[in-house]
Amino acid sequence: MRNLFYVLNILIGMFLFSGCDHFLDEAPRGNAIAETVEDYDKMFNASTIMNMSIADSYYAYWKNDELIFTEDCYSTVVQLTNYPTSIKAAIEYQYHIYREDENSLEWEKCYNQIYIFNAIINGIMQAQGDETEKEYLLAEARVSRAYMHFLLAQWFAMPYNEATAETEWAIPIVKEANTQTKKYDRATVKELYSWIISEMEDACPLLKKREEHRMRCYQATGHALLGKVYFQMGKYEKALEPLRTAYELLQGDPNVYLTDHKVKQASYGYKEMGMFDIMSYIPFVYNDNETLYCKYNPTMRNYYLPYYNMAPTDYLKPEIYQLFDEEDLRRNLISTKNAMGEPLPYPYSGALGAYMNLGCALPEVYLMLAECEARAGLESESRRILEEFRGYRLLSGFEIIPQSVQTKNDLIRFCVEEQTREFVGTGYRYYNVRRLWNDPLFQDWKPITHTVGSQVYTLEETQLKTAYPETVLIWNEEWRK
Repeated sequence: MRNLFYVLNILIGMFLFSGCDHFLDEAPRGNAIAETVEDYDKMFNASTIMNMSIADSYYAYWKNDELIFTEDCYSTVVQLTNYPTSIKAAIEYQYHIYREDENSLEWEKCYNQIYIFNAIINGIMQAQGDETEKEYLLAEARVSRAYMHFLLAQWFAMPYNEATAETEWAIPIVKEANTQTKKYDRATVKELYSWIISEMEDACPLLKKREEHRMRCYQATGHALLGKVYFQMGKYEKALEPLRTAYELLQGDPNVYLTDHKVKQASYGYKEMGMFDIMSYIPFVYNDNETLYCKYNPTMRNYYLPYYNMAPTDYLKPEIYQLFDEEDLRRNLISTKNAMGEPLPYPYSGALGAYMNLGCALPEVYLMLAECEARAGLESESRRILEEFRGYRLLSGFEIIPQSVQTKNDLIRFCVEEQTREFVGTGYRYYNVRRLWNDPLFQDWKPITHTVGSQVYTLEETQLKTAYPETVLIWNEEWRK
């Protein structure tokens, strides 16, 4: 699988130890050699750890069923993106998305990070320095490596299903920092998730209590990520404990806290904001006080089109826009007019996805926990968490859950709707489509469709994952079976 790691020698040499020439002098094959705990700590601070750099090749975004596409969207995509035919394939819910000559950035960026985390795991305990710090860094690397495997599973494996997990192929589990290995065996979905959970459960208690950096992993982060894994698997009772732990650890955190839109939007008059105002209103992921674990993906270039009075490639489906009450201040960040003040044919939420965080944010912790509490029958606690959260998003007095939400099932559905409202325009809903595909409460979501002009495309279950890229398969012919 040379293609999986072909950029790693360059990556290590360029990013890990800038300014530390004596490491490079001894590095075989152009790699830096870490010798001390401080050296290994620096490896976590490579810019490639924080920035996923997938951009418009983040095809999971284009599968998001919140979107409705213009009839001429492909002509715009051709002008502005690197692989327009692949984006077209994703929009049309095709199983094979990548061009034959296209390297998957989703695949490469995750395995690049896995390489770095493996280098830390494989060497940290032999480094010079404090033993306690070694244990902290080892735990952080193990959680981080496991999360990268989890991300890959969201793209290249079927959603977790106990009935098929032992027979469905997923991705390779890579535990060695070795660029010379050519062949890797794939794990089954069951094997992969069992290993991810084992790694996280072992390492989370050993993480540092606190880290200042948003791309570093400490105890609150680790428990949130473990809860997210269980949540995406549909194991809601298992997700409760780590999510509760993360929620409790983050109470009063001076660096990670919810933004109160009532305060922030006061100067805008609590009304729909102009497009340029929205652009300045939305914080960069790294600087956002709601970011818990930063894995940002830079802007899709087409997001900026309507800000310059150009037609966008996609809009928000009206039924999604209707999920927002007038008093919901998040609705003010969705445009119904272009930069010239002229009405758009549909609402536009493009700015909200300008920088997507593929890591974890504080709102995600709140909303996953609220749903898990509801599913466990702890409805009063679920309501408390939801109303605490909505107090930061809606005008005062309107954060109360509507009276129409009466039953446990009503509350679960409301939790999921709240996730849609909170993460609208970011592609997050696609992961809920995967998670809830076989959930009896959400069968009325089907069929999942995209509309391009007058053409309708329907998502089938087999398309909940993306086929391995040809540039990976040529090194692993047995994976074609």
